Amino acid sequence: MNTVTDQSYKEMIHSIIVPANLSVQDQVERYRPLTEYLQTETPERLYRFRRCNEWSIFAFDQDQLGVTPGYKMNDDFDALLYFDKSRIKDNLKHFLNDPQITQKLREYIGQADDSQITMFADQFYNAMAQQLDKDSDYISNLIQRKINFASFSENISSADMWGYYADSSQGFALSYDFRNGNYTVCDSCRTKFQCSTSKNCTLARIIYDDVRFDATSYATWLFQYEVLQRMVIEKNLYSLRNYFENLIPCSDMFMITKILLHKASAWKHEQEWRLICTCNSPDFMQQEFPYATKRPTALYLGRKIKPIYEKILRHIAVEKNIPVYKMILRNHESSYKLRPEIS
Repeated sequence: MNTVTDQSYKEMIHSIIVPANLSVQDQVERYRPLTEYLQTETPERLYRFRRCNEWSIFAFDQDQLGVTPGYKMNDDFDALLYFDKSRIKDNLKHFLNDPQITQKLREYIGQADDSQITMFADQFYNAMAQQLDKDSDYISNLIQRKINFASFSENISSADMWGYYADSSQGFALSYDFRNGNYTVCDSCRTKFQCSTSKNCTLARIIYDDVRFDATSYATWLFQYEVLQRMVIEKNLYSLRNYFENLIPCSDMFMITKILLHKASAWKHEQEWRLICTCNSPDFMQQEFPYATKRPTALYLGRKIKPIYEKILRHIAVEKNIPVYKMILRNHESSYKLRPEIS
């Protein structure tokens, strides 16, 4: 698996640009490189490592796949926007000097001369610059707090993963089959687009790099959008909300995924894939433990798991009719790998 090189995969992900004003058909076409990649490169099994506690065992029993925002992860940089403030200010000036934007402002203001247009543009720029200086930390953390995802590894034999995420081999792991776009129960539900609690999920492999991903272009749009939304609220311009949103459409709706797919090279040994989930329900982000529904394909028990937990987990696996493996350490092997043994 993963016959595509790391560099070509990175270039493919970076090349996908999906403006908000594209038709649905054109958006599907822009996503086609990733779709085709996933059809051939998604592993048969991806693994999620768990500690033994009430929540993780209940989730296993109920086929609940818990998703978490970036700020709860053990990597401080996870889902954190990196951007250049000075470039954003330069981009704002360029944006406001664009003849098309000037014309749209003239249409909005009405019978306005050039001095009024300039005054409005200056006020807009000053508001944006002040907001940038005041709330840059808020913007940096926005994706960390608003988007939920679940992490998986390609490697069930990693002693590191069992040590980090499965309580030093006292926990367990579950395998999942995400091939053919089979991400959650919602993927096969015919009422998906009418359902108030429908989940929309995207799966992709993590890109590891020594340099943080530059999201300045997205942050520029995000700052503009945030200020306009505040203007709508403060000045009671709700009737113009759609107008303002159309005034500055997002230049790349795939950017959030790109941000979430980048991690430092120091984490490369985890061989991570990430399932990014959003939900139609406004309550989704307010839940203490938000989740999607996905049935695991196998259970893996840590080699140091406590007997009571092993008994409970085995019972659940029997009910689900899925195989159970126990991790073992072979003293005669030279490699630092744990091995799953059917049991």
